Amino acid sequence: MLSVVTLVLSLQAPVALDGRTLGRRAALSAGASALFGGALSTLAYDEIPQIDADFAAREAARKEREAKAAKQAAELAKVLKPVESARTEAEFIEAADQLAVWVIGKGQGAIPEGVGVKNVVKRITLAYDDLPKRSYACERTRDNNGICYSPGKGASLAYEALIKELRKATIIQLGDYRRVEFNAF
Repeated sequence: MLSVVTLVLSLQAPVALDGRTLGRRAALSAGASALFGGALSTLAYDEIPQIDADFAAREAARKEREAKAAKQAAELAKVLKPVESARTEAEFIEAADQLAVWVIGKGQGAIPEGVGVKNVVKRITLAYDDLPKRSYACERTRDNNGICYSPGKGASLAYEALIKELRKATIIQLGDYRRVEFNAF
């Protein structure tokens, strides 16, 4: 590229080519069209590329993915069962901690394909809401008359930590060069 620029700058006077005079501007435009015209012609296809669809291989991959997801769903159900069957604060804390450790161990995509994340969260929330509640004094509002109910500070902390870990593990990342995150619940 540098040699083209030096060639153009060295052309102080018009150059005679086949009996015609050629100025700097004409020489530059002729050189640029020759340079870019050759590059553009190489980008075109000679023919449309043909892609063969191997339906048998795709079906086998789909069945393999479904089998893997079913296995992971059974594993999730086994870990989620103690959370749903907890009847005391101590049982819930232990089961929620075990589920949170399992989610951390699985990492991104802990909830397998085909299992609704919102359904899992709803099941955990129902188990948390079914725990026995204790009353305590709180700020008076028009709804609570100064008395609030909670299953206990430990159960509340375990529930919030479990939901936080589920949120981290189920973030869906979209975009090509930008990081766009979509929370599943």
